[in-house]
Amino acid sequence: MGLLDLIFGSKKNEIRKSHSRGNDAEIEVTFSDNVITVPSIGFFGQFKKSPSGEWVVGWSDYDQKGNIGGCRECGHGSYILYNTIKKNLVLQGKLERPNSADVANNGSFSVEDWHFGSALSGTFYVFSCSGNELIRKKFSANILNSAISDNGLMAVCQTANAYSGNDGNRLVGFRIKEGDAVFSITPSTGWAGSYEFDEENSRFGVVLKGVGTFFYSSDGVLLEPEKFDLARLRSKRYEISLIAAKEIVKSDQSSPEEVEEALTASSKAIQSGVLENDYWKAIAMKVNGLANERLGRDRDALAAFDSALKINPKIGVKRNANAIRKRLNDKSS
Repeated sequence: MGLLDLIFGSKKNEIRKSHSRGNDAEIEVTFSDNVITVPSIGFFGQFKKSPSGEWVVGWSDYDQKGNIGGCRECGHGSYILYNTIKKNLVLQGKLERPNSADVANNGSFSVEDWHFGSALSGTFYVFSCSGNELIRKKFSANILNSAISDNGLMAVCQTANAYSGNDGNRLVGFRIKEGDAVFSITPSTGWAGSYEFDEENSRFGVVLKGVGTFFYSSDGVLLEPEKFDLARLRSKRYEISLIAAKEIVKSDQSSPEEVEEALTASSKAIQSGVLENDYWKAIAMKVNGLANERLGRDRDALAAFDSALKINPKIGVKRNANAIRKRLNDKSS
């Protein structure tokens, strides 16, 4: 029994047996939008190409024999590995419910298996182009997304929800050559839309729409957290900038310069159309008021608090507004 068997369980040989090598003859394959079709084996599914374009991994969460896809109790889906230069089908394999895959320039590829049944669980795999299992990590949570680095040295997997346990909302980084996970963290950056890799320096990058790309070290430490915080504040997406600004104005550790940035973010959000959404408008006014209050601008703070309370009387700034109103009345009397 090998190390992976001890860590992940004893199904390693079973999965390997699901692989079959394609023959060396050229095979008919068609691509249309994001769909790959291999008529000779009856395969029809989504696909991803390697950065070089040489390798294609295809996957299908569909059981041909049972004529069923999606959430189910049985009937394996399938995946394939195709070489565009030799034009041959290199591998065929089956998993319970393959949903999303990625492939590197060396032909190594990752696959997400969403499992049978209604439980929140999934397994993340990485295979070599010869069908050897390089990584297997099972989660008691849904898999949100994953990726493999250009040259097949690194991989990453992000989980979403879990009924219980510690597998929910985890970002897990892998070194493929070593066959292990190098970190498993609850990412301070939240859920990424996609990933980038710095293979030379073993850094894992998360790409956040409307914010930017931010890297974690090989031990899961966010590099340049100040850059991340500032990028959120300056995001054109007000639902991102306002959350970041709210964190700043509520923290006792924030500097006056950071509070000014938060004030600017709330003002920009108000100007950018947040007024059309009462929920976000109330938050914007609350953040604006808290920032002005922290900076000693009582009249501006009170105006913002009153506006927030008109929209949502339970927004949580009534005491702030009353305290400022009392201070202003005391000064005028």
